[in-house]
Amino acid sequence: MSDKKTSMSLASRLRNRETALTVICILVAFMLASFQHFVLTLPRGETDFTKLDHTDGIVVTTGGQQRLVEGLNLLVSGTTDKVLISGVGKGVNKAVLVQELNLDDQQVSALFCCVELEYGALDTRGNALAARAWIDLNGLKSIRLVTANYHMPRAEIVFSRAIPNVDIHQWAVSPNALDVERWWQDPMIIRLLTREYAKYVAEIIRL
Repeated sequence: MSDKKTSMSLASRLRNRETALTVICILVAFMLASFQHFVLTLPRGETDFTKLDHTDGIVVTTGGQQRLVEGLNLLVSGTTDKVLISGVGKGVNKAVLVQELNLDDQQVSALFCCVELEYGALDTRGNALAARAWIDLNGLKSIRLVTANYHMPRAEIVFSRAIPNVDIHQWAVSPNALDVERWWQDPMIIRLLTREYAKYVAEIIRL
């Protein structure tokens, strides 16, 4: 009788282990499929300014020089009248940006005319809160959000939550070093996208 109970207990443990393993495999497969979908549906970098609607303002989140240049180009092209660059590092001012970004005369004029630098934001939520204060101060009804393509899905969620009554248009920037078409071949890109995907999922859970 004891041997029978032992055998039944062992069989039960094996079934439980198999069930747990099956659940884990399903979860892993789901996460991999979800991650692949995240990567494949990232917005591609925009290039055509001519078809854009005018917005009351532009918000650029720092994190790469391309984002800043794209924001200035949008301003120069006449798609807005004012720009907020959020999350600027301490010690960085407009004169420094002129040198670092190698701006032309039009971009320099636009920078000193119509761009505000914001230094307090340390992350995407900070960017969104800073943008909300700037939007409220200037009475804006629409903005164009400029950030990297891999950051845009999460940024759009965070900004929409923080600024629900403002129309948010997207302008995704594709970093030169980020080859999304061959992401699996570069360990640095894999780490970047995996980290961003995890943050994106966390924001979805927060909804």
